Amino acid sequence: MNIKSNKKNRSAFSLVEMLIVLAIITILVLMIVPSFRNVGGREALDTTTVSVMSVLNEAKSLAVSSKDASDYGVRIFKNKLVSFKNNYGNENKEITISNLLTISTSTGIGMDIIFNNVSGSTNASGTIIVSVSNDASNSNVIRVYSTGVIEKN
Repeated sequence: MNIKSNKKNRSAFSLVEMLIVLAIITILVLMIVPSFRNVGGREALDTTTVSVMSVLNEAKSLAVSSKDASDYGVRIFKNKLVSFKNNYGNENKEITISNLLTISTSTGIGMDIIFNNVSGSTNASGTIIVSVSNDASNSNVIRVYSTGVIEKN
């Protein structure tokens, strides 16, 4: 009879066993959650990089096609891009980026990249860095050459 009553008491979990299981689950969650945060940042980074390249290529294409016999350019801010015709302030088209990201440029580019009418060349050559705000190591680099060539590294 003692053996049966011992089995009945033994079928439930003890408090110590429950605490151990909770500790293991907590450790696993703490290891997995940061990975999900980086996935969202990485997706926004890749999408924004494609958008930046698209805006630059559109401005270059309009300049090369000699549309309205004008130069076309892109002004780069920390959280947005503005494409324009001839001079900043003419026919602006604004593109905002995710607040998870920042855009920075090298010295050779500054704020404006203006593509010359017909040739598509530019005086603004250098790099544009699109990075996740809270993780600078997670970034994409876009290189703009004086010939007007735009590429992602």
